[in-house]
Amino acid sequence: LPGKVMKKIVGKPMIEILLSRLSKSKELDEIVVTTSKSSENDKLQLNIESLGYRCTRGSEKNVLSRYKDTAKSVGADIIVRITGDCPLVDPAIVDKCVRNFKKSDVDYFSNTYPRTYPDGLDVAVISYSALERADAEAKSDFDREHVTSYIINSNNFTKSSFKHSKDLSDLRWTVDNHQDLTVVKNIFNYFSPNLNFSWKEVLKLQNFKPELFLE
Repeated sequence: LPGKVMKKIVGKPMIEILLSRLSKSKELDEIVVTTSKSSENDKLQLNIESLGYRCTRGSEKNVLSRYKDTAKSVGADIIVRITGDCPLVDPAIVDKCVRNFKKSDVDYFSNTYPRTYPDGLDVAVISYSALERADAEAKSDFDREHVTSYIINSNNFTKSSFKHSKDLSDLRWTVDNHQDLTVVKNIFNYFSPNLNFSWKEVLKLQNFKPELFLE
């Protein structure tokens, strides 16, 4: 779905809704959007900066280096990775991941290994030192494009995660195609004008009105 982060949901670009929800996090010091140098992202950068957020740009394919360079430029010692196609990400889950990362004393902490939350609520927390090491060591195009895969699959990094009490990994709340976008629009239209509903409210909605989630 080309240009998906600028697709309108309840009259706002998806990225704007995502940033608004993330801004409710208590554990994030700064939210930075990093995108590619492709000219098709010029409009995205202008939109992000008009909202008061920093936007960095780098390689289209070497996203690992783009992440590391961004983290270095803003002086981040802990990096929380959220993808731009997940407007339903919940700041409460973000905060839980960050707090657990700090307590666990690991290189990498997430809520996705094993996956138990709906697809679209993914949060990964990485130390800058681990990100820097991964950028120096990762060789494959796959690892350089997918940022965290090298850390996840290597035995040279310490990792931890938390699981939900029930496996909800079959639920899909992310936006990869037009059908996904329709579902997410249905969700936000239902809760509108409130943008800051919790993921548990979305889960209740899926049980109450499953037809809104049919792709």
